[in-house]
Amino acid sequence: MDVETRHKELPHRERASQEHFLRRKVSPRRASRRRLPALLRWAGSGVGLIVVGGMGYWAASAAGRAPELVVSRIRVVGNEQLAEGEILRALGLRSDSNILSLDLDRLKQQLLRSPWIKDVQLTRVLPATLTLRVVERVPVGIAVLDGLYLIDEEGTFLDEMSPRYAELALPLVRGMSDENGRLVEVRAFLAGRVLEALAKEPRLAPAISEIDVSKEAGSIRVTLRHPPVTLLVIEEDLVDRLLEIVPLTEDITRYFPSVKAVDLRFQGRVYLQLDGVDGAGGDIGGR
Repeated sequence: MDVETRHKELPHRERASQEHFLRRKVSPRRASRRRLPALLRWAGSGVGLIVVGGMGYWAASAAGRAPELVVSRIRVVGNEQLAEGEILRALGLRSDSNILSLDLDRLKQQLLRSPWIKDVQLTRVLPATLTLRVVERVPVGIAVLDGLYLIDEEGTFLDEMSPRYAELALPLVRGMSDENGRLVEVRAFLAGRVLEALAKEPRLAPAISEIDVSKEAGSIRVTLRHPPVTLLVIEEDLVDRLLEIVPLTEDITRYFPSVKAVDLRFQGRVYLQLDGVDGAGGDIGGR
């Protein structure tokens, strides 16, 4: 009896069991055939991603080399003391710089190295313009050291005094260095605060010829332009005391022609220091 005849003669249950057993043995081959298209699709998508990524890189590289994105104009706004050429030299931008690849933070720090520039905002204006909005420091006095130097309200040295700044009618500042000629930072900051306070008061700023901070905050010497009288003040109430006495200085010098200084350091009192008189002179009253 051959195999086919024996198979036909098997009972129905045994044939079903055998057929079921045979189907399970071949099913893994059908599953592997189903996974093959999925693997091909996955591989195709991976290739697609590589192609898209390569195209993006190529496009970025092409944009970086695009001549229309090379910085062709730099617009400077807000500068008064610094010439535009000085700002551009401080910026140090290469002629072939691409507007998209500029490191604006680095360029800002580079510009802030200039003592004149207090702050600056850099903005890209596509396709090829860079805008610089500059905030300059404002000179409020002329420091007398080994030479004459412009300083701002923070005591920052801006530049050496020269004919270029001749139109600036600013008070002289003395006493910022010690006996060895070294700058004393505490006095420099004090000078800046005093000058800033005076500059904010239009009734005082034009009247001040010079200040001396060698005795620091407890005894500041302020000399007027006209009449050339020296006033002694403390930082705490400097502006208020000067506003009280400056309108009276012409009368004081007329009645006391030998006056050397007017002492306003004592609250509510005014003392006159007279030539040839030791110590404080006469008290001309309080508030």
